[in-house]
Amino acid sequence: MTDQRMFPLPFQQAFEHFLINPVTNWERFFNPQFFVSYNTPDVGVENYVLSQVGSYGKQLGRMIDVLDVLVARVPTEDLTPRERRVLDQFRDLSGRVKESVAHFRGPRDEGITLGDTERLIDGLASLARSNPAAYDRIVDRLRSTIGEAGGGQGQA
Repeated sequence: MTDQRMFPLPFQQAFEHFLINPVTNWERFFNPQFFVSYNTPDVGVENYVLSQVGSYGKQLGRMIDVLDVLVARVPTEDLTPRERRVLDQFRDLSGRVKESVAHFRGPRDEGITLGDTERLIDGLASLARSNPAAYDRIVDRLRSTIGEAGGGQGQA
């Protein structure tokens, strides 16, 4: 039998310390997770966080929502052109994520909810700080539309 060290294969050293350890986790049958990682001891932690907190998409969505709030409060007059571009790129990313989610979910069957109204109010408050002129245009449009609809018709 020959000693392999005498006749090394091409790239043999590159693969001596290379580990591929795929793990398929079927704990969550309807959302199986596939991992190819060097950090296999954390697979249990990852799965626990996913089961308790939510998917990576949900976690990223929450972070984007928080960043939307913080970005809206940044005084843009103090920013460099590069910093403004970075904020614009983030706003574009955030908007595209929201559009993609809405497109995937499709049209809703129900009308406007209280949650929709709360999001609108939060968005308007953010817009008032970041772009007062756009805020004024939207509020004027809402006032004229509500006035045309008869104001408090639904109130007793």
